[in-house]
Amino acid sequence: MNQDETRQHDSAYKYLFKNKRIFLQLLSSFVHEEFVQKITTDDLELVDKSFVSQELLEREADLLYKVMIDGKEGYIYILIEFQSTVDKSIPVRMFQYILLLYDLIYKQSKRGLLPNVFPVLLYNGRKDWTVPLNLNQLIEKSIPEKYIPSFEYYPIIEKDIPNEVLERLHNLVAAVVYLEKQDNEQKVKQAVEKVIEFVKDEDILDIKALTVWVSQMLKSEVSEEILDKINEISEAKSMLTVLADKIKENGRIEGKLEGKLEGKLEGKLEGRLEEKREVAVRMKAQKMPLELIEKITGLSIEQISKL
Repeated sequence: MNQDETRQHDSAYKYLFKNKRIFLQLLSSFVHEEFVQKITTDDLELVDKSFVSQELLEREADLLYKVMIDGKEGYIYILIEFQSTVDKSIPVRMFQYILLLYDLIYKQSKRGLLPNVFPVLLYNGRKDWTVPLNLNQLIEKSIPEKYIPSFEYYPIIEKDIPNEVLERLHNLVAAVVYLEKQDNEQKVKQAVEKVIEFVKDEDILDIKALTVWVSQMLKSEVSEEILDKINEISEAKSMLTVLADKIKENGRIEGKLEGKLEGKLEGKLEGRLEEKREVAVRMKAQKMPLELIEKITGLSIEQISKL
């Protein structure tokens, strides 16, 4: 993978996981630690760029969330790794990040204990992940063990997650991993049906984030103008139509994707008056035409105008 492709992957994943609901779904689906299962979206706060130094900001594939764990402030740090070759320096880089974060915290206040930082690695490469999980295993043992750093990270290795697990999870993050695991165009086509089923009950705005991710990760030759349009659209049906058209142009999937995605979204709204109203309010806030809102939600223009 060249540098431009790596940046594209970094950007796509960061866009996806800056959504708190999707980030929490990643954790609850693939991190098997008891404290993670207690976290809600209200407990999460994406760390503002002003909090960290320029040195940390330059790491495009890093995300840092502040989190409340049992009433105490902590952090969840995720490194997203796309290198075509397995990088032995990963534990060192992650450890360095946390030490830099602790240094920044001490510069702000030296009172009390330092907060917990939970480190997560997300690896989407095709090769086996052979790097030790603990930094300690990379260090020569020629002095007493007590003087040798011990630091462990939590791995999420996409290639090692069985399809049966993804099908059981049946959610948006499972759809992301499922698509990532397909290594040729024919398999991508076959994966589409499952992905549609995975995301059919997700929040419409989360589906928007997924389609932006797909538009970049499938390497479609999408112009800047169209990408800008996708990023600005809040109404998921229109966005999915644009995406499906672009993917068809690039030979990725057959024309049935567009109709099925639209049908699933329309079916999701059917018969749920309160949900229709909530979606209509969000679409109005984004200055979407009333006629479009009427078409998607099934509400009349008069009903929409009163919201």
